[in-house]
Amino acid sequence: MVDKQCDQLTTLPFFLLMMSVFTVYVGYGIVLPVLPFFLERSLGDAARFSVAWHTGMIAGIYMLALFVCAPFWGRVSDRIGRRPVILIGLGGCVLALASFGLATNVLLAYLSRAMAGALVSAVLPVTLAYVSDTSSHETRARRFAWMTAASTLGFLVGPLLGGWLTDLQTPTTTDTTTTTLFSTPFFVAATAGAAIWLAVYHWLPAISSLTGVITRPPRSRNISSITLLRFLALLGMFGLGVFEVAIALQGQQVLGLNPLQIGLVFMECSLIMVLVQVFVFSPLARRVEFRFIIVPAFVLMAIGIGALPSVADMNWLILVVGLFAAGSGILIPMLVYRVSLDAGVDQGAELGKQTAAASLGQGLGSIAAGWLYGITAETPFLATASLLLLGALAAMAYGRREPARAE
Repeated sequence: MVDKQCDQLTTLPFFLLMMSVFTVYVGYGIVLPVLPFFLERSLGDAARFSVAWHTGMIAGIYMLALFVCAPFWGRVSDRIGRRPVILIGLGGCVLALASFGLATNVLLAYLSRAMAGALVSAVLPVTLAYVSDTSSHETRARRFAWMTAASTLGFLVGPLLGGWLTDLQTPTTTDTTTTTLFSTPFFVAATAGAAIWLAVYHWLPAISSLTGVITRPPRSRNISSITLLRFLALLGMFGLGVFEVAIALQGQQVLGLNPLQIGLVFMECSLIMVLVQVFVFSPLARRVEFRFIIVPAFVLMAIGIGALPSVADMNWLILVVGLFAAGSGILIPMLVYRVSLDAGVDQGAELGKQTAAASLGQGLGSIAAGWLYGITAETPFLATASLLLLGALAAMAYGRREPARAE
């Protein structure tokens, strides 16, 4: 049994870990409301399909780079420690944000986002592994909920910041170059990220310097359960990837929203996810059987995204986005939490692979959304709703092999 007194993750290190994840997700989300307008200006008179296709590909390449690199960084952190890997990832996030702010054409945008995904993949699984290494079983679910809420809050701030700073310049600027219009949000985010890097460098201790770090007896990994959890993560994050790209395209091309309004839609989605993660996930995680949490989460996501093509005004948009957000707000931390329980002592490696599976799903979803939306606006939403219902069926199968809750 784990000794509760061994729980050594104090307030300041935990806050710094949350801020690290928050920074990464600001860097991801800040691009979304701006990207269709950046591409429209960069591509000139390009067809609607070209803007949609490049929107999906640029969003997708970030996640595909995460998929490739996250397992590597997880294994590295198991060998050299969590802190240096987190610092590498944060530094990469700052560098990638600044480089996107300097991008003046589509090729540079692709390169910047690929670099961002490859480097920030050092932050996402490793911060969770740090939490797992230094938390007792009793506190881990709650801390995972707060970590996921920090990522969601970053995704809330990112699109809103990107849309607001871009919209702030557009009506008044006399310089219509792409760089002038779209660089400011990325330079602001890079500056804030540099401040977080300095704070982590000075105040986040290496795990070996924490006294009484939790040590767990060797435990074999539950490979079959982890494999199914990765499949569920891939499906769920595919849905999120489709949603992020398709809602930005629908807002611009169908509903006639500006970058700030699209940012507000993402803000609503993220705010609901934060509330669900903080106030619903943690109590449910240890009291309710896994499938009775995950199956409704998949169904809510399917209903929300399936109804999006029929939305004609902001009121209905707010409602269906809220349904999707509530489902995904439960799904994301629950899958990570279950992997952590099944991973045994290989926390960094297994959480890295889970991040890779989720990133692959989100990247494929982003690419599919851009491609399908360029053909017909309804297809990405309806096809994704069907896949999410498949995820609900697969989640029911997991319930029959759910591992014991005791560590």
